[in-house]
Amino acid sequence: MTTRLAQACLVAAACASSLACSRGAPAGVSATLAPQPDLPAFDAADGLLVPGRLLSRGRPVFGRSLAHFATPRNAIDGDDSTSWAAGRPTDAEPAWLAVDIGTGPSRVVVSWRASGSFNYEETDYGSPGAYRLETSSDSTNGDDGSWTEAADVPHVGVHAQLHALGFGGKRWVRMVITATPDPSPNGVQLTEFEVHDASRGASDTWFFAGDSITAFACGQSPRMESRFAELIAASHPLYHPATICGGTGGAMSGDGAAKLDSWLARNEDARVWALAFGTNDAAGDSEVPAAFRANLESMVTRLERSSRIVMIATIPFSSDGHHRHIADFNTQIEQVRAGHSLLRGPDLYSWFAAHPDELRDGIHPGDRGIASINRLWAEAAAPLYRR
Repeated sequence: MTTRLAQACLVAAACASSLACSRGAPAGVSATLAPQPDLPAFDAADGLLVPGRLLSRGRPVFGRSLAHFATPRNAIDGDDSTSWAAGRPTDAEPAWLAVDIGTGPSRVVVSWRASGSFNYEETDYGSPGAYRLETSSDSTNGDDGSWTEAADVPHVGVHAQLHALGFGGKRWVRMVITATPDPSPNGVQLTEFEVHDASRGASDTWFFAGDSITAFACGQSPRMESRFAELIAASHPLYHPATICGGTGGAMSGDGAAKLDSWLARNEDARVWALAFGTNDAAGDSEVPAAFRANLESMVTRLERSSRIVMIATIPFSSDGHHRHIADFNTQIEQVRAGHSLLRGPDLYSWFAAHPDELRDGIHPGDRGIASINRLWAEAAAPLYRR
């Protein structure tokens, strides 16, 4: 099966505490979405992802927070340096954030992230402990009206998650937070809450799995415009990906293989899986163990069987003097990629071999390196997008 046909088949299968309020239009005023630009008919044979607009940015947003001076708009501004503080919600005294999306979409993808925590399965710095997602057709301020439960997460355990929800006849999305993790030194602090149009399918949804290099790249971008989703949107105006950063410091390929089923269960609507493991496998000048190839094969096979699109990055060049065999590991990655006819991922090895100054300690990317990794991922993903 050719790479293009393999990707096409997968895409086809995918087919009263303080009340803090912020709004971009007066409550109760009609906020029907402007007509979408003419979208080309989706053809699975093209092997392209389905376009999906980011609906939430700039929309009217309201919140009930248990923290003083909470600013709901911080959760939909696209800026990870700001956050909406919800305090320490409980089931008896919940907090909530509601966005008026407007009418039109029949289905949406809702994602949130708490970027204060570095590792994916870390909840100390900002994650909710439990929440539910609700939709409404008749609310005017996020508090009144009738609401329908669309998803329930009784135990979170991660710092970001996404869900696809039915939205026919609705206009509001609300996240009701009913628990706080223990520990949670600063309480719940949502960095971003995003709602994307998935009326034609939820295929432009990404999970980036990897080690600390991935955690830096997709979770710690110094500028909004250098993030993967923003780069795709700038180059492919019909699109704006929903992304989850699943990087974890110290993770090896075996950790990815062991955790994959849990990540899939939490993000069952994530269709494209970007894998970037190997730096820790190769640490200490380790030669390629047979388990490395087996772990990659295991992850790719399971993802493909669940109708996911998979891309694998090469392991970045390291200048610390303790990763002498990375090139041999990358040969294994290339063989797995070729054996499964995968779309080629970014060549991080060649880039950092030519630009070692973008590594802050010989292994991890500095600010320029983070921007380069996101750009290289966006360039590698370009064949999945219609211009």
